[in-house]
Amino acid sequence: FLNYKVPILSTKVSNLTFKNPIGLAAGFDKSGNCFNGLFKLGFSSVEIGTVTPFIQEGNPKPRVFRLYEDNAVINRYGFNNDGMEIIENRVNSLKDRKGLLGINIEPNKKSKNPIEDFQIVSKKLSKYFDYLTINISSPNTPGLRQFHQKKLLLEVIDATIEGMKESGKSKPIFLKISPDEKNSTIEDIIDVSLYKNLDAIIVSNTTIERPKSLKNNYKYENGGLSGQPLFQESTRLLNNVFNISNGKIDLIGVGGVENANHAYTKILVGASFVQLYTGLLFQGPNIVQVITKRIIEYLKRDGYKSIGDNHPPKNKIDPNAHINNIFAYSPNQNIAYIIPEYSVWYPATNSASASGRSNGGLLVSA
Repeated sequence: FLNYKVPILSTKVSNLTFKNPIGLAAGFDKSGNCFNGLFKLGFSSVEIGTVTPFIQEGNPKPRVFRLYEDNAVINRYGFNNDGMEIIENRVNSLKDRKGLLGINIEPNKKSKNPIEDFQIVSKKLSKYFDYLTINISSPNTPGLRQFHQKKLLLEVIDATIEGMKESGKSKPIFLKISPDEKNSTIEDIIDVSLYKNLDAIIVSNTTIERPKSLKNNYKYENGGLSGQPLFQESTRLLNNVFNISNGKIDLIGVGGVENANHAYTKILVGASFVQLYTGLLFQGPNIVQVITKRIIEYLKRDGYKSIGDNHPPKNKIDPNAHINNIFAYSPNQNIAYIIPEYSVWYPATNSASASGRSNGGLLVSA
């Protein structure tokens, strides 16, 4: 297996140092069965879960649908996992890890006290992991997204923090949010995250929206949509969160990442780190190798010494634009990129003229 630890690729989120900017999002290794094997594929981190207090079978099958023509997936798994007791024993027995290990938690579907569930799992498992992610954003657990509301979100975070205190270990806490919330809710989430000193926001989970561009007949299935169709909206939201927060909290970009252009764009508009899942399904097990190799080329070409050298990013998306293509450029080299379909670069002044925008930052074609 290849060594993906290259200094220029190193990046930090909170007090954690990731050897490269590509991690595996929650949902693949639901119960901690194969994370060491996944590290060997080059992922600098693997996020286990989502984990609930008790074993959960998930929703009836079929519950996952590949939309091949769209490079997308719709799933309604329902958080099938082995429960925190089994996962504790499994993770505790495998201490020789090749990367950072996170855990994504949420309440059981039929829990009578879902907020308490966050505290229970945090207390039981946080000490075994490098970070913990509060998941309030899956569309496949009834009522889960209500925790985006300010008052309930405060209660969830307080419960998680209390559980971590009871465990005797302090670990970074991330919050994974939905791409489907209105802007006022996003502003409340950011306010709460900053007030409670959370370490990062993960932007974003799957969407219940169905773009008109979807071709596959599975587009009518219920569940969360992930993959290529989510890239533009999740990237727009990522940049919006960065701008509203004024860069005061680390961000992790997720949604539609399957090549270096996608990952690099997330970084250019605010992400310190990037996760993927659906891209692995469509691009295969060498995806990290391909992405990191190209990102090294991009960083060197654009004059960056590291991922963090770009932050705070100078790129910005017009939130009112109807995006067909996203253009981002590195101010260091006055270079433009056409994202997400392929990489083409040319002087940014020309691209600005073509798009009707002459100011710096992220150029948008309407």
